[in-house]
Amino acid sequence: MRMMKVVLFFLVFTGFTNLASAQYKGQQRIYYANEYAINAGFFGMNFTGEYFAFDNVSIVPSYSIFLPKKGKASGVDVNIRYYFTEEKLQFYGLAGYGYYTRKFEAIPNERLNFNSINIGAGGIIKLSDELGINPEIRYQTDRNDFLLKLGVVYFIN
Repeated sequence: MRMMKVVLFFLVFTGFTNLASAQYKGQQRIYYANEYAINAGFFGMNFTGEYFAFDNVSIVPSYSIFLPKKGKASGVDVNIRYYFTEEKLQFYGLAGYGYYTRKFEAIPNERLNFNSINIGAGGIIKLSDELGINPEIRYQTDRNDFLLKLGVVYFIN
């Protein structure tokens, strides 16, 4: 709960202090990131695309492969990001939907499925016109878990 208050404070603070225009319609990006689910203790690999449907607003589908000690786990997310800033440091808030599944090795027919609402924030640190670093934190409601993400972004246009 305390972490949720920190995330909400971050979103409100950046919203009021950074009213500059942000990204433009038609821009595209691709990402590779590593994720860590804090409560579940899973490490994962994430592949993401981003398309700006409107100025400041992007649609972000992603696929994650998690590596639990036993079995398999994966997730599919579709998030909407709103960018507050545009320069070398780009801050955003996000909300969206996630679907997660986990299969167990010992019990072949046993499977856990979760539908989840995602809420979070992140940023992009531009290293050049083509590359950047993307840290992000996301809370997933039905899983009651936080995901930490650190990735590399390639700016297509």
